[in-house]
Amino acid sequence: MTDILVRAAAIADAEAIAAIYNDAVLNSTATFDVEPETVAARRQWLASETTRLALVAERDGRVVGWASLASWSARGAYDRTTEASVYVAPVAHHSGVGLALAKATVDRASGLGLHVLIARVCAENIAGLALADRMGYERVGVQREVGFKFGRWLDVVVCQRLV
Repeated sequence: MTDILVRAAAIADAEAIAAIYNDAVLNSTATFDVEPETVAARRQWLASETTRLALVAERDGRVVGWASLASWSARGAYDRTTEASVYVAPVAHHSGVGLALAKATVDRASGLGLHVLIARVCAENIAGLALADRMGYERVGVQREVGFKFGRWLDVVVCQRLV
């Protein structure tokens, strides 16, 4: 197995980021989006000031995952709270990519002046919940049946970690 390189995402990564995200949109409950995103939308997202941090993981020169820290709310008192997200390409599931990305976001969070990271994970996303647990996130609540996807109601587990 080759090494994983985690680096800052660039605008040129928008196509790979969109492809990974769109696979999750169409095939999983890792996101509650139900329509794929365009590459142009991901370029705009990368350039947005609400995206506090965007990283990609490369293996053999190919982007196989991405992570972000995005503003939790536009209200000023929440400036030091962000939502953490990690997405991994299917070819790289269970290979350490998600863990490498999650560690990198936590490592960079304090340097960004952040205090709280929040992850909202679908209750049936066992891998996502295990990753949050491993990274020291505390499960602080469950939002019951807040999403409807693939013909069923879905719960969200809210997890948070102090930086």
